[in-house]
Amino acid sequence: MANKLTANNLIANSLFIIVLLIGHYATAQRPLGLPEAIELAQRQSPYYYRAKNTYERSYWQYQNFQAGFKPQIRLSATIPTFFRAINPITQPDGSILFRRVTQANNSVGVNLVQNVGLTGGRFLLGTSLQRTDNFGGNESSYFLSTPVSFSYQQESLLYNELRWRRRLEPLYFETAQKGYAEELEEAALQGVTLFLNSLVAQVTVDIATTNLANADSLYALTKERFALGTVAQSDLLQLELNVLKARNQQNTARLNAEATLRSMKRILGVEINETLQLLPPPLPQRLLPGYETVLAEARANRQSMLEFTTRRLMADQEIAEAKGKNGLQFGMVANVGTQQTAPNLGGAYRNLQNQQYIGVSLDLPIQDWGLRKSQIRLAEANRELVEVNVKQDELTFEQDIYLQLIRFQQQYDQVVLTQKADTVAQRRLEITKERYLVGKLTITDLNLALEENVRAKEGYIQSLSTYWLAYYTLRRLTLYDFEKKQSIRYLP
Repeated sequence: MANKLTANNLIANSLFIIVLLIGHYATAQRPLGLPEAIELAQRQSPYYYRAKNTYERSYWQYQNFQAGFKPQIRLSATIPTFFRAINPITQPDGSILFRRVTQANNSVGVNLVQNVGLTGGRFLLGTSLQRTDNFGGNESSYFLSTPVSFSYQQESLLYNELRWRRRLEPLYFETAQKGYAEELEEAALQGVTLFLNSLVAQVTVDIATTNLANADSLYALTKERFALGTVAQSDLLQLELNVLKARNQQNTARLNAEATLRSMKRILGVEINETLQLLPPPLPQRLLPGYETVLAEARANRQSMLEFTTRRLMADQEIAEAKGKNGLQFGMVANVGTQQTAPNLGGAYRNLQNQQYIGVSLDLPIQDWGLRKSQIRLAEANRELVEVNVKQDELTFEQDIYLQLIRFQQQYDQVVLTQKADTVAQRRLEITKERYLVGKLTITDLNLALEENVRAKEGYIQSLSTYWLAYYTLRRLTLYDFEKKQSIRYLP
């Protein structure tokens, strides 16, 4: 009778394990695989919105820069300015008389402004009209017109900030474009991490449940044998303790699985109450990219390389600014146009008079106690430090690529080994069951085979998870799709 109970328990236990391993996936309502999780992460996760907002900020910053080199039409007006005061008036003989002045001024002007990147100055083409009303004892009004005014302004001839901006701003924007792709690949990597963590946690629940079932089955069988007097009480108590321990492990695994699943749903934008069927990723194809190819793609696609160039260029700009702004300052303002004044509006536009103005400013330090020299040397020292830091960052960049490539290549072999171990463990379990049914093995041997089979499945899913994490990490580091053999690009 004991053998019959043992056989029945074995069959029930085996069926329970099979149902347990696939039951979770069969009862879920919405299937979710690794590609779908990545799509959700890149479409509605916080990582996507961060990438989108960061890119939009850089886009509008670049548009602002480009607009600065296009003609700007500006309207300026003063409507009105009123003042009453006693002003000193110098007379022809040099004496001063104080007069009470009450005036109102109104003016309006339109200017076309164009920055000149080649020189760093700007052209202005404009027209203006001013009216002044006197409200004193001799009330009068007059107009001052400037129908045409063409001028050029140049603050410094030795340092051209616009020229440096024209070199740096396109680099900033191109860096932002590559950064957008990196951020979306980071979103994909985070989606992969969340999905695989949830999958592994749920498989852990299956394993804990299987262990509990094994412990319960073995404890029930041992109680029957204890009743027959063939098992010691200490063994029975040990098995009861195993049941309690297995139940505690199951509760812990369920809590962890629920926490990881909720975290994944929250980040991927899935309803918390929605039931998901997590589909294990397939066995990947063997990919053997060479280090030189991987490094070349990373250099071509990553924003880090542009950042290295930008840092060097910004350091060069600091040197140029230190030399240009701390030495001879040479500025110029030139203006040509027409003007006329009259007591009425029509007269202000008749018999126009020429207007010319040119001004050149010089500022040359004679003795600055080494101020200019120290600022230039400081900028040059900073440039040398930037070069050292950039070279170190370049070496770190290459080292990270190399180490991740090695991890990725080794992980494929690990997946193959664990898959083979899973197959061997499954075959061993089948043979063990057959031999147990004919009485050639004990329940301990069968239990061990069942446990090793579950552990082999756990090892395989862990190895598969590690492989896909390594794969998407390498994609993130290179912005290269190794399956399609093409660079990764995303349109904002």
